[in-house]
Amino acid sequence: MNTSLPGLLRGLLLLALFAPAPAMAERYRVDLIVFIDRSAPAGESTQPLQLPDVARALEPYEATPLRNAGIEILPDEQFGLTEEWSRLRNSKNHQPILRVAWLQKDPPAERGASLRLHWGNTFTDVSRQGSRLVYPVDGSVALLAGRYLHLDAELVHTQSDASGALRSFRLKERRRLRRDELHHLDSPRIGILARAQRADVKETGPAAPQARPKPR
Repeated sequence: MNTSLPGLLRGLLLLALFAPAPAMAERYRVDLIVFIDRSAPAGESTQPLQLPDVARALEPYEATPLRNAGIEILPDEQFGLTEEWSRLRNSKNHQPILRVAWLQKDPPAERGASLRLHWGNTFTDVSRQGSRLVYPVDGSVALLAGRYLHLDAELVHTQSDASGALRSFRLKERRRLRRDELHHLDSPRIGILARAQRADVKETGPAAPQARPKPR
């Protein structure tokens, strides 16, 4: 084989120049509070009992499925909206009931993993199909990252009326999230405060064939 050393070096240099660069994973941190709004008139916007679609939602304690989905639940001592939580606790019209913070790598644009959120002592609903347990607050939230960041939320707040029948308030909304801003999603009886922040990390491996626009 008659190949000069400069030729080999030139070839190695060209390989280095055109080799795929390490991919930059898109990772976000979300801090979220769920609260009950007591200020709405009793009975406003109630509907017959509804149940949220949580068939694909992951419980916050399901470590392995969450890890496979690129989600890491942060410990409560690292929760980032403690001042907002305290303000809600001191409010006469609001009751904070749930809070969670998580890191998520490369959120999908659609149909990604969602977090199951529920609270309170269950009611027993009896129907022709049998009996089932119903949480006073139940539902799911998901972070999506297409052209922009979005929070996809579905929560149902269920109460027992004077006759003992179960009736529900529903919050179902997809909200665009501007990074580092506090966002408020609400319905007559239940609301969400949420903030998303960027937390990029470098990863080894080939870059994605097409770069996705950065959400803002």
